[in-house]
Amino acid sequence: MELSLFFSAFAVATIGSVAYFIFVSPGFSAKFPGLEKGKPRQIFMQRLTGALIFGILPLLIILLFPEAKRMGDFGWKFPGSATFYWTILLAAVIIPMNYFNASKASNLKYYPQIREWNWSVRLLIQSAVSWIIYLTAYEFLFRGFLFFASLGIMGLWPAVLLNTVIYSLAHYPKGYTEMLGAVPLGVVLCYLTFLTGNIWVAVFTHVILALSNEWFSIHKHPEMIFKNVWK
Repeated sequence: MELSLFFSAFAVATIGSVAYFIFVSPGFSAKFPGLEKGKPRQIFMQRLTGALIFGILPLLIILLFPEAKRMGDFGWKFPGSATFYWTILLAAVIIPMNYFNASKASNLKYYPQIREWNWSVRLLIQSAVSWIIYLTAYEFLFRGFLFFASLGIMGLWPAVLLNTVIYSLAHYPKGYTEMLGAVPLGVVLCYLTFLTGNIWVAVFTHVILALSNEWFSIHKHPEMIFKNVWK
């Protein structure tokens, strides 16, 4: 049973990642009317698709083995105080790092993902919510389903290594810089998931990373303006 879950998790993490990045590739997205590159509708559709692949698919697989596993066995449990301590510590490193990195041309080439020149409060909230949904599903797959399924088969450090390699390769479409940056982050998030027994340090940290980078990138982008209006 554990071996079946491991291979299922491995398949979703690898094949699912490939399928997702095919879907979000410019050539594939262009086939769908109304999904112009970099526009809110396209980005929201991409994140929703990612949430379905990375979140709903693992959930359905886990439900096939109700007698063997519970959601809590894959890190989906209430966070304790240690989760928040580690999140605050990581946020203290990530937020200043994103602030100083935001103005770099290599960052502004990709972020914010939504290439809208006038940002409203409504768009900012919509983007934040879509990030949270997508990243919760993403971390449930990598630091939840894949990591805990691997842990029972191969032990801590081989599971961390496998998880980090696949996690890093999943960043390939965003360039080598993000691939390399994903390695230390992947190791840290896996280890903290192991220490706390839940996925929430990974979820909170990834959300803080994404949102702070998006907001700083909007602020630093020479052509983007935030308007304090709803629409």
